[in-house]
Amino acid sequence: MKKYKLTLLGLAFVPWVATAQLLPITQLPDTIVDHLDRSVNRNAERLQELKQQRLIELQLQKTLAIKAQLLDPLLQLPSVLPILDTRKQLVWNEVEVELGQRAVEREWLLLLSDNQWQQVLEVMPALSQYVQTNKGLDSLDLQLIKLRVPESLDSKHMLRQQLPALLAPYLSRNFIYQPQTQTTEPITMPPQAAIKVENNMPAAMCELPIALGMVDTAINPKHSAWPNMTEHFALIQQHFLPADIATSYSHGTAVAGVLAGANDGLSPLLPSLTLYSAGAFYAQNEYQQGATLDSILQALNWLVAQQSRVINMSLTGPDNPVLTEVVSRLVAKNIILVAAAGNGGPAAAPLYPAAYDGVIAVTAVDDAKRLYRWANQGEYVDFAAVGVKVLTARADGSVGRESGTSMATPVVSAKVACLLASSPALTLAQVVQQLQQQAQDLGEPGRDSQYGYGLLTRPLKAGL
Repeated sequence: MKKYKLTLLGLAFVPWVATAQLLPITQLPDTIVDHLDRSVNRNAERLQELKQQRLIELQLQKTLAIKAQLLDPLLQLPSVLPILDTRKQLVWNEVEVELGQRAVEREWLLLLSDNQWQQVLEVMPALSQYVQTNKGLDSLDLQLIKLRVPESLDSKHMLRQQLPALLAPYLSRNFIYQPQTQTTEPITMPPQAAIKVENNMPAAMCELPIALGMVDTAINPKHSAWPNMTEHFALIQQHFLPADIATSYSHGTAVAGVLAGANDGLSPLLPSLTLYSAGAFYAQNEYQQGATLDSILQALNWLVAQQSRVINMSLTGPDNPVLTEVVSRLVAKNIILVAAAGNGGPAAAPLYPAAYDGVIAVTAVDDAKRLYRWANQGEYVDFAAVGVKVLTARADGSVGRESGTSMATPVVSAKVACLLASSPALTLAQVVQQLQQQAQDLGEPGRDSQYGYGLLTRPLKAGL
């Protein structure tokens, strides 16, 4: 027969018990049994949660240790990184937090409906003292509340103790997300070389007029890679960073170069493209960029308002309930997110948003169809595309090669956009089914954790 030991905690609820002792469950009042059952279940769930968290932490530490041995020291960010504006004034500190993740120091986000926020303020009016900004995500019918808390509350455990229980599913740190590209050598191409490459290029993904959204850095609009800006390539940019932070152009220009580059030896995936570019990334240093979760959510809200059916997200970061909610709402609106699977390495934990249900996750291979060595692996990987040493545009006006799942992602985004342009009524499930039919199976037969359903490529020009 199950028995419970009544400790001091139990005595607080059972004042008639003089001393802690073992009693048969049948001798306890039903209310006490229910209370103890709930306590046991909560403790078991918490223990399982801690075990899972520890496994993820060990896995992440192993991955970071391997990468630290191989990466250029210039690419390793300090535990505290001051982000300065153009006047050299501090805007925020980017800090390393639990599990090696990065976030804005002491900033937390709440994602609520208008009614929920009003209810929260009625229950806990003192919460307003921590509110830094309150922005309406009108396209998603949500309010994004950014809190800045004192150091004593700067943990999920402490905040959950202070805030109403109903807020727990809507609370997240203001995490930092990063693009998934590694830059290699720049290339200077004389006109003769450009002509030679042009004669051996694959065809466009489709010739239809395409509208596509992307969350990334800003794009250099003056690059010679898009000489016909007004005729064949319309670029509509909106930025979601404080006005006094220097704009970063490198990663977004590279992704745009894959999609629309039509000069300097580049052949566009989409030769008739309207690209809605939501700039969310700032420069962490000369080589790397970061985007706050706050900026990413604002960017997604804007892209929904632009009626973008396909959104390219060549970025990754941690799972959290705030991003989960936004992704689920986008999926419900039949908006298709195509995201980089990540460059964490084969032993890395899943990265997000790619690992969410309803998001198409893309990994990278080279021209010989070998998996990119830093590509994440896992059951969430859906498709592969060429993303190693891809020739594309550079922010400084040059052309160079980039590697990573970031470079593979726009290939799949372009293919999805072409499917929807020809058949607008397709659902996500129908799109994925058609992509499966077009994919070349790689690795183990059927879907696998390395290549997903297989390799997606652009068509070849007739006669090649």
